[in-house]
Amino acid sequence: MSAIFFRVMAVSVFLLVFFMFGVKAEEGGVSFWRSDVTLTCPRNGTWFQHNTQLDKGETYVLKYERPIRVHCVYEEEADTYEEKTTKKTFFFVKGRVCETCFELDGVYLGGAIFADVIMTAALMAFIYRRTKKVSAASRSGGRASDIQSSDYQELNPRSISEGTYSAVNRRK
Repeated sequence: MSAIFFRVMAVSVFLLVFFMFGVKAEEGGVSFWRSDVTLTCPRNGTWFQHNTQLDKGETYVLKYERPIRVHCVYEEEADTYEEKTTKKTFFFVKGRVCETCFELDGVYLGGAIFADVIMTAALMAFIYRRTKKVSAASRSGGRASDIQSSDYQELNPRSISEGTYSAVNRRK
């Protein structure tokens, strides 16, 4: 059993290292702002749509109306003695845009929530301090009398009610 476990772990570690260091993601990207889409090529290159040249540069900005397929052709510098290689990065853009929308970053949302909590706590502390009663120095209550009050005397057995709630039932 331990030999099988060791083999499974070894294969898992190999695959993890292979995918971490063997696969390199391109640096291109897509960003939306209202109805504009900005495509970013990993290097300075030429933009094409269906083999028709659109523009040259590292970024390409367009008005988004429907899903599009665009690719960027750029040259990548090779290692020491090799020639430059031509590479393509393909973009398939499909999304939703609107003129009056704006993007809310997670940092801004977290900051707004944090500021709201701090302001609420400050307001609560302010209200608590303003409404706290200012009391005079307390006096001692004095000494209780030795005469027992009739409120605490036992009931007369003839006056005790026979009702449901007149006695405490003790459970065993």
